Amino acid sequence: MSNNTPSRGWLLFGGVLSIITGILAVIVPGMFGYILTALIGALCLVSGGVGLFQALFGKDSAHRALSALSAALRFAAGAALFFFTDSGMLTLTLILAATFVVEGIFCVVTSLRMRSNPAWFWLLLNGIVAAILGWMIFSKWPMDSEWVIGVLYGIQALFSGVAMIMLALASKSEPA
Repeated sequence: MSNNTPSRGWLLFGGVLSIITGILAVIVPGMFGYILTALIGALCLVSGGVGLFQALFGKDSAHRALSALSAALRFAAGAALFFFTDSGMLTLTLILAATFVVEGIFCVVTSLRMRSNPAWFWLLLNGIVAAILGWMIFSKWPMDSEWVIGVLYGIQALFSGVAMIMLALASKSEPA
């Protein structure tokens, strides 16, 4: 297996986990969108709180003001996402669209660089699907924000999972 390819076991694990997540997201897209938005908000709240505590009470005082400002911004973003989930979903929908477009471009470029791998086509297909889904999200924003995170993220997670599994299965046949 190539030195820049993750181990077969991790690819299989990640692929299966991605497929399970994708199925759940497609089955209950609205709930998945709310849960994801609230979870990201909670993580930002915790991160901002810890960062603020470190900035105020930490031993390193060289960048205390910048650290406190950064932590306060994370905390504020987390509060906005957690307590105003509907508005947060609108923002996350735009971020998801941009992420899919960028991930799609990177996957296409990466797949073209690894055409010697028998599963390169699956990575190419994953990249194309990601880019198309990203543009679909942009075209329907903001009216479809409630369900779009769940459904389109679920579809992307399914394709990503299949691509990882195919890469794992193809890596079995490559010389060590």
